[in-house]
Amino acid sequence: MAAAYVRIHQIILEQIRSGKLQPGDKLASERDLATKYEVSLMTARHAVLMLQQEGFVIRRVGSGTFVAPSTTGGQRLQDPHDLFKGKLTGRLVATQMFAAGAVIPEPMAGQTCGLVARVWSSGTTRMIEEQIWLPVANERELRKIGSTPLLGWLSVEGVFAKETIEAVVVQGGAFLRITQTFFDSSQRPLAHRVSLCPGDKVQVQRIVQP
Repeated sequence: MAAAYVRIHQIILEQIRSGKLQPGDKLASERDLATKYEVSLMTARHAVLMLQQEGFVIRRVGSGTFVAPSTTGGQRLQDPHDLFKGKLTGRLVATQMFAAGAVIPEPMAGQTCGLVARVWSSGTTRMIEEQIWLPVANERELRKIGSTPLLGWLSVEGVFAKETIEAVVVQGGAFLRITQTFFDSSQRPLAHRVSLCPGDKVQVQRIVQP
């Protein structure tokens, strides 16, 4: 017989795949799940953590756990740091605001937006250099993103629209350049991101739902 956390994981996963739980829907709290399935809080937490690691749900601090966008009939979304084994540490390097009409990436053209530059490291080794353009009103709002993973920062209503992965050479080294654009359900751009990762340290994986 499967462990209790595996059973709860499978029940919630089937609800997501069947459409009973839709992208953006809020899951019951871990405490409520523990009560419903008569298990410990730690067991319920383990089941939800598995779903988060697999990309089916997103945790939002202070709000709860929500079904992730694009979990049905498509590919699981990933932040670049998810492509590495082990935990990476992120830090905010710089921010800059751009007025509407400034020269910025095409998806964000025509609106006031800010640029976030971040670095993700393993120990003292830089693993990812990341630039993110976001439609925000001021630099104070922009800096709130800090080192929060982008998919956790964006609204759960967001819909992944496009991703390009290119092999590039920078200063004699081989890198993967990952360009991603996110839109909401009305096709309004939520964010545009360009990530540069060492080609010998990253493995790209996509999980396609049946």
